[in-house]
Amino acid sequence: MQQTQITQQTPLFLRFYARCFLYPYDEMGYELQYHFRQLERGEITEEEVPHLEHVLNIINHYQGEEIKILRENYVSLFTQWEGHQPDCPLLAGDFMEGFGKSYDPGPFIDNLLDSGIPVNPEESMDSIANYLEYLSVLCEGDQESISTLGFSDFQKKHIYSWIPLFCDVLYQASQISFYKEVATGLKNYLLQIDET
Repeated sequence: MQQTQITQQTPLFLRFYARCFLYPYDEMGYELQYHFRQLERGEITEEEVPHLEHVLNIINHYQGEEIKILRENYVSLFTQWEGHQPDCPLLAGDFMEGFGKSYDPGPFIDNLLDSGIPVNPEESMDSIANYLEYLSVLCEGDQESISTLGFSDFQKKHIYSWIPLFCDVLYQASQISFYKEVATGLKNYLLQIDET
């Protein structure tokens, strides 16, 4: 088993990707740039350089789209309403159900609530943004505390059970490059920190 590739920057990368799954709001471009600057100021390993470059590429694609187009694509990709099923549901249970697989987000939600991590009240508890936020907190400790918190078990049960597939579906379903780049970048980054 290879060593997990968690660095000081891992939580920042995960928080950046979590923000990408929020409804596009007017200041979102500024917030994504802020996260990039935080990453840029930290110690970037040689393995993380391509990921940092990809984050900048994502920001460029975000800024290259009109906010109206970003919002329309967000709604089409991720939102359910009468007569419309989302192409790529943001909720773990809904996403897996679409593939005929059962997944119980209850244990994740319990861990999230017990952790004290602030949760966006506008997001469902089992949204991909909350999974990435929670994972970022798990990655903030030293290797011993990461192990104690059950990082490996969390990865296997709650990240690698659905998010790489989610990224593949998002890439195929997206009509704009921003979400395609987010899907590619997130999947590649998660593969880098995979223990298996």
